[in-house]
Amino acid sequence: MSELQLDPDLLTALTTLETHRVEFVLVGDVADAIYNHGGFVCGVAIVPGGYGRNVERLTGALQALNAELGIAGRPDPRGLDWRRMDLRELAPCSFMTSCADIDVNFEPAGTAGYRDLFQDADRFPLAPGARPHVASPEDLERIAHGSAAQQPVPPALPPAALPPEPGFWPEEDIRASRAGRARY
Repeated sequence: MSELQLDPDLLTALTTLETHRVEFVLVGDVADAIYNHGGFVCGVAIVPGGYGRNVERLTGALQALNAELGIAGRPDPRGLDWRRMDLRELAPCSFMTSCADIDVNFEPAGTAGYRDLFQDADRFPLAPGARPHVASPEDLERIAHGSAAQQPVPPALPPAALPPEPGFWPEEDIRASRAGRARY
């Protein structure tokens, strides 16, 4: 067991996620508290795997926790029925549950999502039935600063390098193209 003492409600939320076999990496306040051996923890923040079956499991876990879209006792003003929505389209979002608020984000700033964070995550035994994967301190720092160690984006082609759209080609260029001759 960890020496860290977490609120039993937070542990219940984590246990429920694990009971429903939701694959996720723990980030946010709880992850910071784990590495810093304590601190102020106001809710659970997770990065779940984005594949369909896992999203269904997450939906089931949230339903088991009587989740409502909103945060800190304030319901979401849009009045959305999240149970009929794909959570991947709704995220990032926060849920008020019978235990603790749960923040869900499939791809936090500075990361490529679950697989990216899972690579360096460690499991921490927090309580019986609660052994979540916790993002590494370096990944938590990336999320906090939104800095991505992602693949570089290739530069866009300058407009002059793009071929003109067919509707805007001069007639002589169209004829040359059909005849197999290119005009430069």
